[in-house]
Amino acid sequence: MIATRYMLRISLLLVGLFSSHALSSTISVDQECVSAVFSILGGLNFVGIGYGNYYVASCQNPLKVASIYAISKTYCPPSDLDPGFDYLKTLCRKYGGAELLPEEDVAANLTDEAVNGFPVLDQADTRVMTNLTTPVLISRDWFDLGFKTEDEWDFEARNRERYGFAMYGFWGGVLLVGTLHRLAAHFLESRQLPLPTGPEDTGSADSREKSRAGTKSLAYLYSQVRKRLTTPSVFPPYHRQLLFGCTIPTRIELFVVASYWVVSFVLCCVNYRAFEGNLYWPKVAPQIWRYIADRAGVMAYSNLPLIWMFSGRNNIFIWLTGWQFSTFNLFHRHIARIATLQAIMHSIGYTAFYYTAGYGEELRTDFHQPWLYLGVAATISMSVIVFFSFSWFRRKIYESFLLIHIVLSVVVIVALFYHTSIFDGQYDPYLWPLVAIWSFDRFLRIVRVVYCNLRVRLRKTRLQRSTAAIAYDQDANIITVQINTHVKPGPGQHYYLYQPFRLKGWENHPFTLAHWSSHPGGQAGSTDVLSRIVDGSAVTSIEAGSPHGAVEGENLLSFWIRPYDGWTRHLRDVCLKAQTKSQLPAIHRETVLLEGPYGTAEPLWAYDEVLLMAGGSGIATMVPYILDHIARTAAPNKLRRTRIRGLTLVWSNRSQAFIKQIAQRELAATLARDDIECMFYCTNTAKESLDSLPLPPKDEKSAAEECKGMAESSVLKSKEETDVSEAPDGATASIRMGRPDIAGIVEKAAASASESGSRLAVLACGPSEMADAARAATYRAMRQSHSVEYFEEAFGW
Repeated sequence: MIATRYMLRISLLLVGLFSSHALSSTISVDQECVSAVFSILGGLNFVGIGYGNYYVASCQNPLKVASIYAISKTYCPPSDLDPGFDYLKTLCRKYGGAELLPEEDVAANLTDEAVNGFPVLDQADTRVMTNLTTPVLISRDWFDLGFKTEDEWDFEARNRERYGFAMYGFWGGVLLVGTLHRLAAHFLESRQLPLPTGPEDTGSADSREKSRAGTKSLAYLYSQVRKRLTTPSVFPPYHRQLLFGCTIPTRIELFVVASYWVVSFVLCCVNYRAFEGNLYWPKVAPQIWRYIADRAGVMAYSNLPLIWMFSGRNNIFIWLTGWQFSTFNLFHRHIARIATLQAIMHSIGYTAFYYTAGYGEELRTDFHQPWLYLGVAATISMSVIVFFSFSWFRRKIYESFLLIHIVLSVVVIVALFYHTSIFDGQYDPYLWPLVAIWSFDRFLRIVRVVYCNLRVRLRKTRLQRSTAAIAYDQDANIITVQINTHVKPGPGQHYYLYQPFRLKGWENHPFTLAHWSSHPGGQAGSTDVLSRIVDGSAVTSIEAGSPHGAVEGENLLSFWIRPYDGWTRHLRDVCLKAQTKSQLPAIHRETVLLEGPYGTAEPLWAYDEVLLMAGGSGIATMVPYILDHIARTAAPNKLRRTRIRGLTLVWSNRSQAFIKQIAQRELAATLARDDIECMFYCTNTAKESLDSLPLPPKDEKSAAEECKGMAESSVLKSKEETDVSEAPDGATASIRMGRPDIAGIVEKAAASASESGSRLAVLACGPSEMADAARAATYRAMRQSHSVEYFEEAFGW
């Protein structure tokens, strides 16, 4: 009983040692022997210098230091002595603020004769609990037990750091594969040389030139990856649609996410070594709980930079891999869930450790310390963030979710700095990257906002800012926002819009660039909307016509927004409030800031046939690609970079009014082209009869004139200007009734492309059900042919 009591008291002393330095340092194997001696003697008291002060006594007390030197030379290999003593010197400077006494200062006690006269203590010796007055040796059994205890602890410490870094190795490999995949795609696209797109081109099988064997092999591998991994969802047809409230990933996304869950779970569960009689905690249970808690905590810390890295808009890895933001956001959510579970396990493990080791009272005392209760606060905050990140909350209360997300993320960072402050900055390398990543992302956001919205006009030497004109069409249920900027527009772009002078001016929302008009300069005195916005005159309506006189280098960007809740509903209400019975629609002038551009254009130009599938406001994605195609075909032969010989647009929308407006304005130049076919579907036929759209006479304009006409057409028109009327030659384009047969259209296009030896690209953007139907149909077509590819424009959060 007496021996047991002594051992328990020594263990308690060693726990103090453990808390002060063993946790905070990972040592090399050749330092373990001397460290074990240091740990054992740390629990003994010697009279003289530093009595009662752990590190001062261990580093400066001549009796204790002589004992450390003597025991180390007795039991440790000679090759371990210098590394071990160097490690002790580091501990003395870092934690004791003193130097380890050099061997020369205690040389008189280290002669063979002196060492042979040292008393030899074992764990059961009553003298271990007294104030020792001479240097001592320890028994071999006690040293072996101390070395085994040190070795086991260092083994666990090294493992938790290695397993934490394994998280970076995993995601580094994933991002490397994504980057290589994009490089392969870019290489294959560059091999697809532009072909003639004139009327004489028949689109025969010669569209695919013979390639070298290496290129063919790479193309086949790339095709197989897209067909079997990146395109199909795990549970077709669900992908954008929720299944039991859950987002369904593609096969490759599931493989990555599931692999990370498995790797994280396995690394949290393996390679624990515990034994009875451990000098820190004699029983096995507290050892296991402590090792689990520490490993889970370190791995949770390791995941934090990954969480922040995958969450930012300005992410270099988005640029390298070409993945959509929704893919990064999917990985972000799963890493956050794993880190939160690890944090919870860390908290549970430490609580179990305190009680199984007999330190329940100490836990109640320590809970008043900031490092402990702020650690609990961080775990709770992470749990709340994860709870509110589930799809129901993100879709129903997005603004509240976002505010909770940001505020609690700041709480987590601050709390974790305090939580691990007792380790003298050892864990700061996990935390400062969070601050750096967040600051970098916010800094680039500010740079983008300033670049997009402020510019200096050299002619008048004055600072000019962007201004927005906003209108709401009740018949179409669409808000149109036009903003002037010097940023170069293009397909595949989206921007975040701010309304800075609102109470919640920090809110920003992503919208796809739907259309643009370029203004290289022209005659003065124009009354178009852009010049009036720039000059600051009142805007009451937006008139059609050529935008001459606009500021040199300006572009008028247009966004089509369907109002729902939150900010979009606010925009609608503002427009309705400004609207009068005699003015339909009314134009509201507002300060709206752009942040962007984000997103990249899909390489549709590298395909022979293109099928665009749009639903609702998803037409905003398709119009820029049509504009781009027209511009490419109108360019001189040397600048022509397109293989497209046939482009088909399929657009379904509930409002016939919106279809008419877009068809007669932005798509007007496409209706008479031989290489573009437009198929319109009105899915809400209960309230109005279906009409035909006028088809401009063929051959009336050249391709260049058509492109210019589209670029110069105003986006916002009055209701009277969108009425249907017959074209001079009586030709019309009809609006079909009901929903399009997505599967049938895709299958027919794929079969036609296969027969002609053409490559077909399918791009979908619209409601979840429509996009998933297009994906599923394209996947079925891909299984029959290697010449079909699927692209999807979707923003996920």
